[in-house]
Amino acid sequence: MPHHSSRGLSGLVPSWLRSLTASSLALGGLLAAAPAHAADPREVRPNIATVLDVALVDGELTASILWTDRQDDLPPSSKLISYDGQDTATAGVSVAPKPGAISQVKLFGALDKPWETGWAQKLVLEDPQGQPLAIQPYDVNLDCATDKECSLTVSKGVTSDQDVLHVSSELDAVLTDLEARYGQGEYDLVKEVSKDYPHLRGEAMVYVQQWSWWSPVIGPCTCGWTTSTTRTPTTTQSILVTASSGRTIYGWNGPGAKHTLSANAIPTGPTLNRTVAGNSQLSLGLRCSRRISFYWWDFVIHRPGGVFPVRFPFPVSIPCTSPCQARFDHTGRVTGRTSISGVATAREAGTWRVNGGAPYINQLITGNNAFDADAIAVSFSNTSAYNTVSTSGQVTIPSTSSFASALVTNGYAQAIHGQLTCPQIPALAGRTVSDYGTTQGTSHQLSLFWFLQDFAAGF
Repeated sequence: MPHHSSRGLSGLVPSWLRSLTASSLALGGLLAAAPAHAADPREVRPNIATVLDVALVDGELTASILWTDRQDDLPPSSKLISYDGQDTATAGVSVAPKPGAISQVKLFGALDKPWETGWAQKLVLEDPQGQPLAIQPYDVNLDCATDKECSLTVSKGVTSDQDVLHVSSELDAVLTDLEARYGQGEYDLVKEVSKDYPHLRGEAMVYVQQWSWWSPVIGPCTCGWTTSTTRTPTTTQSILVTASSGRTIYGWNGPGAKHTLSANAIPTGPTLNRTVAGNSQLSLGLRCSRRISFYWWDFVIHRPGGVFPVRFPFPVSIPCTSPCQARFDHTGRVTGRTSISGVATAREAGTWRVNGGAPYINQLITGNNAFDADAIAVSFSNTSAYNTVSTSGQVTIPSTSSFASALVTNGYAQAIHGQLTCPQIPALAGRTVSDYGTTQGTSHQLSLFWFLQDFAAGF
């Protein structure tokens, strides 16, 4: 699986803005992991910009952007652009890069009727030449205090083809429970969720509304693709420990399996020691049901610009299971780097698993070292598949050390492609989902991106 980190970016912005495309791929058996290969020994330059978080502040989409502290790496200017679920730009704002600072950027009017333009959206931060410095998918959802009034919410998302439904891991578990509970009996998903899990009412409403776009409202057992991600920690954790003058630990952890951590000691003093760890789990699943009836529900959505009356179709369904197994193809890549000077310790570990099994990638390095390992696997299921990246980093400087330092950085990429060929149900095209993150620099982001593009292009 080639990596194209040296490939030029000229003219590639449209492909960055579109969701990953593919034909088809699979789940069940396994292929051996590719051997680990040494990472580029050149100096690691931090990401020029990292989108730490997305949130709604005073009702407006707001991004937190961390800039590198290397003044020479920063562009003279940048622009943050939001794109809706149809890859149409909805808002843009100029952002002045500030070395080592975090910029809070609002995009006024970005969330314009996602019930029409798509709930899975993205942010792109561009340099003056229009080349992307960072891309952050995000999911828009509803928070409904009642069944008549709702407001918008946003959260970090993953990349997928446009008709893959994004659900939280919590709602995904509830859907599985309801399908098992009702068996061949009919039920109203929104009513059941509202009764037992009222905090998920809005997300359930978004879920059934998306189904109505491309699934027959009344008909035979019909299947669609859903994806969910679980990241631990869920948000970025900033780290700054000052043990004494000239002895500090600095970095950040998450969301998920990415981190950077450095320890620096000029004089002797208290021992410096810190460990960070994280997990990123990505799933792709089949959800199947037979719609027997539906009704329309009117409510209002509060958002900047006013209150919008909307009408969603709410189906009454009977659960069903795909009569055929889907094939799920998986790929994962985990990278890490450690460096030390003086008497110090740096340790980095990373694993990648498929469906919770034994690791296909299992790396551990210390000292001045690096790894870059990737693997592929295949499995089969009537329901779903998932990948998990787990990483940890540790830096230590003894109390007796002076003029010492330790640094750990890492990155990961993972993807799943699902393909179902089943004559007993309406045709379902294969779809791909992916996720990646890194603290190893902007060029490394490109390498991970092309790794995922290469995977998707194989179907």
